[in-house]
Amino acid sequence: MTEIIGALERDAVEEILNIAIGQAAASLSRMVRDQIALSVPFIEFLSPAVAGERLDGTTGGTDSVAVRQHFSSSFSGDILLIFPEHRSLDLVRSMLGDTISMDSLTELEQEALLEVGNVILNACLGSLANQLGLAIESSLPIYLRGRGPQILAAKHPETELVMFLQVDFSLAAKGVKGYLAFVMDIVSARQFSEAVSAYVSRVVGG
Repeated sequence: MTEIIGALERDAVEEILNIAIGQAAASLSRMVRDQIALSVPFIEFLSPAVAGERLDGTTGGTDSVAVRQHFSSSFSGDILLIFPEHRSLDLVRSMLGDTISMDSLTELEQEALLEVGNVILNACLGSLANQLGLAIESSLPIYLRGRGPQILAAKHPETELVMFLQVDFSLAAKGVKGYLAFVMDIVSARQFSEAVSAYVSRVVGG
């Protein structure tokens, strides 16, 4: 899978997504009324099955919650924002305030995470579109809960791959670690790589 994208394109993807996530961090900071920093420590290209196992490995085999959104452009696929279930309430509590009871917090969790996901995923897709010079359309986000293979389920697992990113959400008072994932088929992955190559050529060519 990794041969789909070269070293230059991989560096470009990290740069593009760092800018996108930086913009998302600014929006999220306003929502939680706290300083927040997001980073992109690593990017991996994995099969859906391996990505699901990797997600379970990072969460200790517990359930995750996710916001999943379909997007389409010259390439298409799904983008997901994923949190370990046991830490998702920390982020929701930061948004709604520590005075909310745990019962009320749980009831509001899905709505709050959809709002967070909508902000971060649209910031990423919008920044990606601007930097690559493309128009990207997206659907309304949906909420998911389950183990890694359920969260990262692919319609055609033999021809799809996952661009899996770990993102550290660092709040001033509490740390919440989340993950971003793009699920695309092989054809879209190659078209995505071509779009990134064109971006690299423009940047290098001035």
